[in-house]
Amino acid sequence: MAAVGRSAFLARSEGRIALAATLVATILLGGLALLRHWTFHSTASDLAVFDQVLWNTIHGRFVESTLSLARCEPHSFFGDHFSPALLLILPLYVLVPRPETLIVVQTIALALGVWPIYLLARRFLPTSEQRLVWVAAYLLSAPLSFIALYDFHEITLAIVPLGFALYFLATRRTVPMILCLLAALLAKEEVAVIGVGFGVALAFQRRWWPSAIVIVGSIVAFVVTLKVIIPAFAAGAPYQYLGRYASLGRDEGEIARTLLFDPLRALRVLGQGEVGSKVVFVLSLFGPGLGHLMLSDYGGFHTLHNQYGAPLIPLALGASILGFAGLGERWRRRVTRGVVVSTLLFAFAFGGLPFSLNFADAFLRGEPDRAASGQPMLVREPRYEPFLTAVRAIPLDAAVSSRDFFTTQIPQRRFNYNLLGLDVCDAQYVILDYAAPSVNRDMAKHLAEVEAVKALGFDEVASGEGLSLLRR
Repeated sequence: MAAVGRSAFLARSEGRIALAATLVATILLGGLALLRHWTFHSTASDLAVFDQVLWNTIHGRFVESTLSLARCEPHSFFGDHFSPALLLILPLYVLVPRPETLIVVQTIALALGVWPIYLLARRFLPTSEQRLVWVAAYLLSAPLSFIALYDFHEITLAIVPLGFALYFLATRRTVPMILCLLAALLAKEEVAVIGVGFGVALAFQRRWWPSAIVIVGSIVAFVVTLKVIIPAFAAGAPYQYLGRYASLGRDEGEIARTLLFDPLRALRVLGQGEVGSKVVFVLSLFGPGLGHLMLSDYGGFHTLHNQYGAPLIPLALGASILGFAGLGERWRRRVTRGVVVSTLLFAFAFGGLPFSLNFADAFLRGEPDRAASGQPMLVREPRYEPFLTAVRAIPLDAAVSSRDFFTTQIPQRRFNYNLLGLDVCDAQYVILDYAAPSVNRDMAKHLAEVEAVKALGFDEVASGEGLSLLRR
């Protein structure tokens, strides 16, 4: 009787429970992400990049950046990545032109990814218990928390439309699916490769004309973006990330030929690199659909700790729901228990939530010795407070070059540089912080950097523990 009562309660309340769980996850992840920024853990790559791009755009300099390509001269962000979906954030950013706006938008985009997952579960699963388990599997998925705590990335804007594209694929609604794929394409150029996968899935459904249209359209979009659009914004320079797929070919054409006509070579690539990280990555996402990540030579593409797998979280879980729905009732009950256990296991062992073993890694990304330093993690280090007074006095029209984790903390400006090596560009002010990964709290190295910048014609105008503000 208790089981019957529980099932009846869940049937009446499952929508409210799913919404409440999503709101809790949004508040928790968003709060932690904001706290991470306020405690000086956010980085130039990539929160400062997107903040500067939007700030320049609302001030009449369309997607201009001095950070995205790490070049001193202003350049178009679209010469690095083609992400027109960023422009959808502008109305909110005009109202609150701060990095926090991007963090909140990303958190909401990640949380809303559960919506198509829930719709798939409602459509294909018979009981509320089974549906809510998959909602939990999404909200607790190991990569989701790491992505939420990692600055801001435009690829997260593809999560919702790709999730709905899968829903419409599963329900055989071709036009809405194509519209969702087009919306997802606005997030980043590589989403077109995922579109090819949708075309293949249409072929398995024996929907030949839609399959051909989606496959050809995705390939054309991918090639045109990489060969025409991005080089046009980059003053003719070629797309710079094809080297991540060097094992498959030297250019777009050779990579396509390898995938089409030399599948054994592609399979060999799957086994190269850090195999352990690839295995954990696949298992944590519960499913297939990882082609453009797993075929890359770049280790960051197949780790839980980066943003690249973000659009595949709803796809992998959605595909798992469809497979789960095809099981018999007895097996569904057994697998449901397995999903609960595996979700909690991976969230605990590999996720970035406060109860996870890797929470410090997610929160302190890029600071390998911070936990060992004895400094509190969730509060701003006291050494920053007196130093910030001098930083806030820097004229708003001055060019500033700074070490992480200061690049996101100074007021927005057109000429904001992330100090790499000792190339200060044309900065009038330089900010050094020994917490930056390049220094890693080595005081001797920090003091040597101060002297090196002084030798470039700068005077130190403020200092603190491991901190230095220098003016040309």
